[in-house]
Amino acid sequence: MDWIRLTKSGKDLTGLKGRLIEVPEEELAKHNKKDDCWICIRGMVYNLTPYLEYHPGGEEELMRGAGIDGTELFDQIHRWVNYESMLKECLIGRMALKPASINKVSDRSRVKMSTRTLLNGASVPGAGFEKTLRDVSLRYEWFQTEDAVTVVIYTKQKDINSDSVIIDLAEGVLRTEVRLEESSYVFHMKLSHEVQEVVSVHYANTVGKIELCMKKADNTMWSDLGLPLENHDSRKKNSDRALHRIYCKLLFFNLSLIFTRFKSS
Repeated sequence: MDWIRLTKSGKDLTGLKGRLIEVPEEELAKHNKKDDCWICIRGMVYNLTPYLEYHPGGEEELMRGAGIDGTELFDQIHRWVNYESMLKECLIGRMALKPASINKVSDRSRVKMSTRTLLNGASVPGAGFEKTLRDVSLRYEWFQTEDAVTVVIYTKQKDINSDSVIIDLAEGVLRTEVRLEESSYVFHMKLSHEVQEVVSVHYANTVGKIELCMKKADNTMWSDLGLPLENHDSRKKNSDRALHRIYCKLLFFNLSLIFTRFKSS
């Protein structure tokens, strides 16, 4: 029986009887054997145990990513493979990232989050890398549900935390600066559709991944993420990066200070 026939046979290939779960990093790490092989690709976890024998490159090649985030390994060989369709019957669920902070800019109508996930973000190679910098391949991608859009930045720096990231979302423009050891990376884009100006930020320190999640203002699927702006997807030495000012307004509410960003330059 070939792989396509197996996926259409109705057999439970995940072992979860159709349930989708959130998978912590610690749980993913436990499934690193040939008879129990889970792999994370772009934030989604798959049980590839039944697929091992069908993989054209052999079992050992897949086992390199067993129990870990195998996105980088996957992109080195199969960047353009439609794995979402090929492995949809093996989907365990979403990688559970630890919430680190929530940057609140303004409050708009609430949008109920959907559990159905659609991955459609193409990996975009970085531009503006300087040859004098250490060879660190930063890149980003995005995916969406009917109700939310998420930008994922891969830094390969494992100690990334909230002190390393500056996020500004105002009037549909998302600007994120990631401070690394020797350089900084900028994501700067005018989003193609309106979102609530609240960014939920998650970090996966073991792989140096930053996840920015925004709720959509309306339930429509986007055909693209948006329009690149100045210095978008660029990396420069920290000493060469120009100062970016963020204007804030102080609000007093119940004796607490709420910082609301209303304009970015």
